Amino acid sequence: MTVQEAIARLTRPLTAEEIEWKVIASKNGQTTIAPFIDARAVMARLDEAFGPFGWQVRYTPAQVGEEHGVIASIAIKNPETGEWVEKQDGSGATDLEPFKGGISGALKRAAVAWGIGRELYTYPRVVIEGEHRYIPSKVLERLKGLPEAVASGKPLPEVIRLNPNGEAVKK
Repeated sequence: MTVQEAIARLTRPLTAEEIEWKVIASKNGQTTIAPFIDARAVMARLDEAFGPFGWQVRYTPAQVGEEHGVIASIAIKNPETGEWVEKQDGSGATDLEPFKGGISGALKRAAVAWGIGRELYTYPRVVIEGEHRYIPSKVLERLKGLPEAVASGKPLPEVIRLNPNGEAVKK
């Protein structure tokens, strides 16, 4: 496989199956959700592009002021030259499972440096009517077509407003 083919596999847009959604705010009668990729999907994408022996990750503790976190360094072996190239990024501890969450966050952020899931930053903001702790299943079903729409360059609104049944709401 050439470097270009490997990078194309690595950076191809995420599929609906690779994307998860999380609640980022629930107040004032509305819930805002955001797409993300989990660490296992990052590892699967790296395996697909470079094979299980063609990449590695190293974690280093970090501290800035009073904040503690971790730096993830993803090194990828150039399939043509055998040279290792590394990119890194970091994350602080998370509220839920602070240690594991910090490591996972750092890995995902380093993956973005390699182009994995970078398009998630271009997604429209998604707002659901009502305050929800969990995302209604009909909303998740409605959002399954969004990755393809983003990947194809379809014009999308800056904000997608849905009711809990996954139906569009005009504001």
